[in-house]
Amino acid sequence: MSEPQAKHLLEEGVVAVLAMQQLGGGAYAVPMNYVWDGEAALYLHCAPEGHKLRCLSACPQVSLVITEAVKVLPAMFSTAYRSLVVQGVAHVVTAGSEKLRALALMLQKYAPDNLSAGQVYMERAVAQTTILRVDISTWCGKEHRHAEH
Repeated sequence: MSEPQAKHLLEEGVVAVLAMQQLGGGAYAVPMNYVWDGEAALYLHCAPEGHKLRCLSACPQVSLVITEAVKVLPAMFSTAYRSLVVQGVAHVVTAGSEKLRALALMLQKYAPDNLSAGQVYMERAVAQTTILRVDISTWCGKEHRHAEH
């Protein structure tokens, strides 16, 4: 996949599967809404405590997978798709201004027609919301297309 296509998927994708290391070993993955800052970071939001945060505090290196345009092609014994794998380091955002910026980006992405109500909700919820910033170290996109006959 070309870099412009990968950036488009990063911007337009709806759900990323966040994969991390569990405390006792083994992998843990969870689907999450996310937003790209247009530069070098992804933002995710979650509850202020839980398994995910315990895992990330012990090992902040993560991987995220974003997939779209999945279409099973049974006659060809194949699947058409576009996907992006992102590697990075997760940080809990503590600065209020960065939390508000991340939430505003999420509102613009997921609720563009409800910005006024979303702003009110965001201001009430910001104290109870944890924002994670994943600083992107690498990404790799792949597209697998087939022409159906």
